[in-house]
Amino acid sequence: MAEDTALPEPDQGQAQQEVGPAAPPLRRRWWSRSRVLWIAVAAVVVMAGTALVLVQPAGAVRADVTEHFDLATPEPAILPGEPQEFTVRARDDRLSEIRAVLATYQGTISCDLRATLRDGSQTVATGTVPCGGIPDNEPTTILAFDPIEDSAGQSYDLTLEVTPGSVVGPSVWESTRGTDSFMTYYDPGRRIGDRVALVLDRMGDYAAPWGAPGALALLCLVAVGALGLLVARPRWGLVALVVMVLVRGVVWAALIPPLQGMDEGAHFANVQYIAEEGRLPVWNTTEHRYGAYSESMGVATEAMHVSSHRPTDRPDYGEAAVDALLAADGAAGTDSDGTGPAASYPPTYYGPAAVFYLAAGDDTVSQVQAVRLWSALLGALAIAFAWLFAGELFPLQRWTRAGVVVAVALQPMLAHQFAIVNNDGWVITCGFAALWLGARLVRSARAPWVMLAAGAAVGLGALGKPFGAIALFPVAIGWVFGKVQHRVTDWRRLVGEPLLAALGVAGTYGLWTVLSRALGIGSGIGFPTSADPVPRDPVTYLATQWDPGFVEFRGLWVTQFWGNFGWVNTPLPQLAYEILWWSYLALGVAVVAWFVAVVRRWRSRDQEQRRLDRLVTLCVGTGVLSLLGMYAIEYLFFRSTGRTDLLQGRYLLMVVPVLLALPVLLVQRFVPRARAAAITAWSLAGLVLALHLVSIAVIARHYYL
Repeated sequence: MAEDTALPEPDQGQAQQEVGPAAPPLRRRWWSRSRVLWIAVAAVVVMAGTALVLVQPAGAVRADVTEHFDLATPEPAILPGEPQEFTVRARDDRLSEIRAVLATYQGTISCDLRATLRDGSQTVATGTVPCGGIPDNEPTTILAFDPIEDSAGQSYDLTLEVTPGSVVGPSVWESTRGTDSFMTYYDPGRRIGDRVALVLDRMGDYAAPWGAPGALALLCLVAVGALGLLVARPRWGLVALVVMVLVRGVVWAALIPPLQGMDEGAHFANVQYIAEEGRLPVWNTTEHRYGAYSESMGVATEAMHVSSHRPTDRPDYGEAAVDALLAADGAAGTDSDGTGPAASYPPTYYGPAAVFYLAAGDDTVSQVQAVRLWSALLGALAIAFAWLFAGELFPLQRWTRAGVVVAVALQPMLAHQFAIVNNDGWVITCGFAALWLGARLVRSARAPWVMLAAGAAVGLGALGKPFGAIALFPVAIGWVFGKVQHRVTDWRRLVGEPLLAALGVAGTYGLWTVLSRALGIGSGIGFPTSADPVPRDPVTYLATQWDPGFVEFRGLWVTQFWGNFGWVNTPLPQLAYEILWWSYLALGVAVVAWFVAVVRRWRSRDQEQRRLDRLVTLCVGTGVLSLLGMYAIEYLFFRSTGRTDLLQGRYLLMVVPVLLALPVLLVQRFVPRARAAAITAWSLAGLVLALHLVSIAVIARHYYL
C-alpha cells in the first residue's frame, strides 16, 4: 500500500481541538477536565443504574431439572360444564406458579378460564384468567399462589374449567412426549441481585473453565480495565478494544448454552467431521452410512433440549444432569457422513475451527466451547478492521473514533454471532475489512494494492457464505470516489485496478471453486428448484414484499438485526424494537436533510465538508446497496423455489460500522466541533451498552431462570 496516493489530512486545526499538539494548553486542560467529568458522571450513572436493577423483584424461577416439551396436538377445547383434570408434579420446594401452553385458535375463543390446584381434598389455590389475554401457543400464567414449602416430588391435581357465561375455552397442548404442556415455577419474592448467583452457578455446569463464576468475575474486571485504558489513553484504543472484544466473546460463549446458538449444530457438525475424519465434507456424496449428524451430536442436542418449545428449550442443571450427559456422550460415536445442512460451505471457517476441536476434551460440550474460541478470535480481528475503518472516517479524532468502535463492539447480535459456532463470524470479519479498504479508497488516487486486498476480502467473504459478496459495494463506492475526486483519467489505472480486485477474488473464491471441482465436491451454492406453477416475475415478488405496516421488514432488519437470540426465539422487549425503529426513521430524516443541504450548497462547501459528504455517501450507499443486494439474492431464490423465506437479519451485520458511524458523521458535518462528534459517538455507545446489558439479561432469563 506504499504506492497509494491519498488526500491530505482534512482541516488539521479542527482535529487538533481534540488531541492535536497545537491546541492551547488552557483549552487542552479544559477539555481533559471536561472529559474526566463526563467519565465520572457516566460511572455514577452506571453504578446507580446497576444498583437499581439489582434490587428489583425477579419473580419465580424454574427448577434445576424442569419440564421440556414440544407441541404435538391440542386436547379437546374446554367447554362450559365440562372441566378437564390434569396432574402437575413439583420439581422443587416452594412451588408458587403454574403456566400452561394453550391453543386459543388465534384469539377466537370467548371465555374466562378458572384454574384450581388441589392436594388431595385440600384446595391449594384457585384463580381466573380472561381468555382474551391468553397468547396463542405461548406459555401463560394460569395460577400464582403463596409458595408451598415442601413441594419437591409432590403431585397435585389441576382442574381447568370455563366460568358460566363462557362460550368455548382454550385447549391444552399435548406434547410429543405424551405429557401435557404445563410448567412449574418456584421461590418468588427474590430480587435480581439474589438471582445472579443462581445464574452463574447454572452457567458453570456446561461452560468451559473460563465460564466458572470466579473466572467470569475476573474477565469482567479485565473488560472494565480495558475500557478505562481506552478512556484514559485513546491512543491505546485498538489494544483496549481487542481485549474488550475477546472478553465479550468468552463471556457470551459461556452465557449461551452449547448448541443453542442459531444453526450451531449444523456448523459444529462440519467441524466435527473435519476433525474426526481428517477430510472435507462432501455434501453431494451418495454414500450414507451414519447420517448427517453423529451420535454424540444427537446426545448433546437432546440434553440441551434444543428442539423443545420455548422456554423449555434449555438444559437441565445440577451435578446429576451433567454426569448423565457426560456418560451418554462418552458412549456415543462421533462418526457421521458429513452431509449436514452446512456441508456445502467452503472450509475457510471450519478448517481452523477443527484445530480448536482437537485441542478440547473428549466430550461434545467441551468441544463446542473450544470451537467458540475461534469465533471469539474472529471477533477480535473484526474489531481491528472496524477500528481502521473508523480511523479513515475520523482521522486525528481518537476520542470520537473510540466511541464509534465501542458502539460497534457492543452491538448485541454481533456479540452473539462471535460467540457461537457459525461461519457468519467469518463473513462479518471480511465485510469489516472491505469497509476499511473502501473508506481508504475514498481518499486514494492510486491504490493497486488496496484494490488487490479488497478483492481478496470480498472473495474470502463469499467463501464464508455467498451473500458475503455484498462486501463489493463499499469497495466499488470508495474506488469511484477516489478516482472522481482526483480526476483520474489514466486508463491503466481505471482498468488495471479493477482487474487487480478481480485477481483478489480469483485467488480466493476462484481458487476454491477450481479445487472443489477437482476434489469432486462441486458447488452447493445453487438454490433448490420447485415446479409449482406460480408466477415468479419481479412484479409478483415485489407484491409479496409490500406491507404498509412493515411487519416483515421490521422483523428482519430491526428484530433479527439487533437482537433475537438463540434459534431466533429469544427476543428483546418490544419497547427496544420500537425505539430502534424510530431511530431508523430519525436517521433517515437526517440523511434526507443532509442531501438537501448538499444540493443547495454544492459549490460553497469547503474541503472538510466535501470529505465528510463523501464519507456519508459511502455509508449511506453501502447500507442501501447491501440491503437491495439482499433482496436481489432473495429474488433469485424466489425465481427458483417460489418462496420468499430466505433472508435473516444477521446476514447484514457486516454493515453495523457504517450504520453506527453515520449519525456521528452527520453531526460532525453540521456541527464542526470535535467535541460534538465525540459526545455523539459516546452517547451512542452508552445507548448500545444499555441494549447489550438488556440482551444479556434476556438470555439469562430464558436459559437460567
